[in-house]
Amino acid sequence: MLFRFGSLCLACALVAFFSAAQAQPARDLLGATLLEEALAARADAQSEIRKDRYFSVIDYRAPSNVPRYFLVDTENMSAEAFLVAHGKGSDPDYDGVANRFSNIEGSKMTSLGAFVTGATYYGAHGLSLKLKGLSPQNSLAEERLIVIHGADYVNADRAVLGRSWGCPALERQVAERIIPLIKGGTFLYAIGTQSEEESDAGERISATGFVLALCDREAAF
Repeated sequence: MLFRFGSLCLACALVAFFSAAQAQPARDLLGATLLEEALAARADAQSEIRKDRYFSVIDYRAPSNVPRYFLVDTENMSAEAFLVAHGKGSDPDYDGVANRFSNIEGSKMTSLGAFVTGATYYGAHGLSLKLKGLSPQNSLAEERLIVIHGADYVNADRAVLGRSWGCPALERQVAERIIPLIKGGTFLYAIGTQSEEESDAGERISATGFVLALCDREAAF
């Protein structure tokens, strides 16, 4: 019994060690420029933020098979990186690179903007987290129920991740772990690059901007 208990304690310690080892200084993992941009955007949105410890950064300029969702812990300014999918409409040739974005319902595209997290709910994809858009480019975020959720098509075994209908979809185990940390008023900043094009509403979308998504339509309960 003592041997089994000791083995269990050792296993727990190893898990904790390797989990902690994934965290790196945020400036090293994100790069100084992106981190400073994210911090400036977070400062601008301070009136909307209710929880300060964590914030998220998504760099959609990277391809989908590269960890590009960064969870930053402001207690020690460390960060972890995770895989995240983009919208099917943002990557119509399915090469793993998002280069089109829209705020239009039904586009299945990732949309541009800065966000703050809202409430959680259980929908078609399990545990999900609502997002409120803070930018003109994502003004339909709440109406469209843009959310963060887990998905089986997000995993490191794929050369190119599957595509969502615009949601920033995470690996299931990652979503289960980090959604409780970032729910209820944390900031999310994401950046992407695209060629300038007309949106369906006849408005110009900036060539470089914040990024997020069209999503799950389940009612909260």
